[in-house]
Amino acid sequence: MQEGHPIAFESRKLNDTERRYIVQEKEMTAIIHCLRVWRHYLLGATFRIMIDNVATCYFQTQKKLSPKQARWQDFLAEFNYRLEYKPGKANVVADALSRKVELATMNASQPQSTLISRIKEGLLQDPLAKSLMKLANEGKTRRFWLDEGVLLTTGNQM
Repeated sequence: MQEGHPIAFESRKLNDTERRYIVQEKEMTAIIHCLRVWRHYLLGATFRIMIDNVATCYFQTQKKLSPKQARWQDFLAEFNYRLEYKPGKANVVADALSRKVELATMNASQPQSTLISRIKEGLLQDPLAKSLMKLANEGKTRRFWLDEGVLLTTGNQM
């Protein structure tokens, strides 16, 4: 993410062996995979890795390591990063490992609330909001963007 906006996504299927890993190892597999993909961007930079599994935060301080974990730590030593725990509810960009099945199957075309409809109507009547929406549509601002007709700013705030 940069300035609160996701700039890239990466995913892959776990193989049969990886599917049997414990959650911490699945999280570390995902982290290692992403660091390999984006290595050329991240070497020499300082960055944070946000995770929603508190046990994974302690990976760097474990006393006993399996050979696989030792390889991971050896690879991770190349990077200047910080693992940060962020609870799943607060981590809006959390990976699919921790998401509930029912969230994945939610219908995106659910009826909108009357509050959202009223906000949209208000945006269309406010001259300042109109000008910001025009700038967002033309891609002339990074501070504001439109999502389904609603003007948003940093932190996905309306």
